[in-house]
Amino acid sequence: MTWRRVIFGSVAAPCLVLVLLVLLVVFCAKPDLYGATTFSTAVTDRNGVLLRIELADDDRYRLKTALAEIAPTAVAATLLYEDRWFESHVGFNIGALLRAAWTTYVQRDRAVGGSTITMQLARLRFGLDTRSVRGKLVQIARAVQLERHYTKDAILEAYLNLAPYGGNIEGIGTASLIYFDKPASQVSLPEALALAVVPQNPVKRAPATPNGMAQTLSARARLASLWADEYGLTETQAAQASLPLVARATSRLPYRAPHFSRHLGSYARADRSVVRTSLDVGIQTTLEQRLQRYVERKRNVGIRNASAMLVDFRSMQVVASVGSAAFFDTAIAGQVDGTRAKRSPG
Repeated sequence: MTWRRVIFGSVAAPCLVLVLLVLLVVFCAKPDLYGATTFSTAVTDRNGVLLRIELADDDRYRLKTALAEIAPTAVAATLLYEDRWFESHVGFNIGALLRAAWTTYVQRDRAVGGSTITMQLARLRFGLDTRSVRGKLVQIARAVQLERHYTKDAILEAYLNLAPYGGNIEGIGTASLIYFDKPASQVSLPEALALAVVPQNPVKRAPATPNGMAQTLSARARLASLWADEYGLTETQAAQASLPLVARATSRLPYRAPHFSRHLGSYARADRSVVRTSLDVGIQTTLEQRLQRYVERKRNVGIRNASAMLVDFRSMQVVASVGSAAFFDTAIAGQVDGTRAKRSPG
């Protein structure tokens, strides 16, 4: 067998398989972008500050966030780092795939995937093992299928909702709320650049760990250089992009206004997993402190518990609500919401 036949066989066979796969999936029925994926429920105050967040059915923190609710800088940084030709390719980038194959199988330098954002979404959505040639071909075919049935915005939105951001955190809306305590629409440029680099290596770049944050900041510096070449950076932005970040760990997630947020969490819709309430965290904290001091002062006359609700009479919105003096105190049935419980008018 000549070397020409060897090369032809090694190239032609995968190409034929790919063509057959593409033809198979392209003409299949339209797949659901999220399948059986479930989402968390988060409750925030009126300014987007997190009150509480619950796990999805698979024990992951995963919030559904619309593309329009993600800061444009975060979207642009993700595209610049992950797939700068996203708007023009048909699901895969043949140049990137050839470079990845050369580096991985010829130079044997390191394993390179060459995946587009659509291919990454296909892997996440269909649970594909893409470490083999066969798996990579199926991934490409699935990416073409997604591109055929969905707009670029829908694909990008789904990717940003399903991408891993370290630990059991998935989705950029989830990551921004957990790590930086703000909605994805409010992240700064340094935070956007940091979030953009995590999905490429979510294990090593988990921001909530010291080593993970160090890895994230190192990758962010490289992305900041790309950003400066593509969009430019002012001196102030360049200085900010070099500053360290502090990311909150899931073990430190808040459980604020527990009675109120637990009740409002049940109102999350299937298409929206974040419930923004009328509460104000600052006023809520003040009311909790005042109520606790009141109970302490009245303890000598037998008062052990109390509840209070503060309503803005101009709008009739609840701005603070305290259901009991101590939520976890079983001696006073602390988890019973006194603002909603029926009791004697006497």
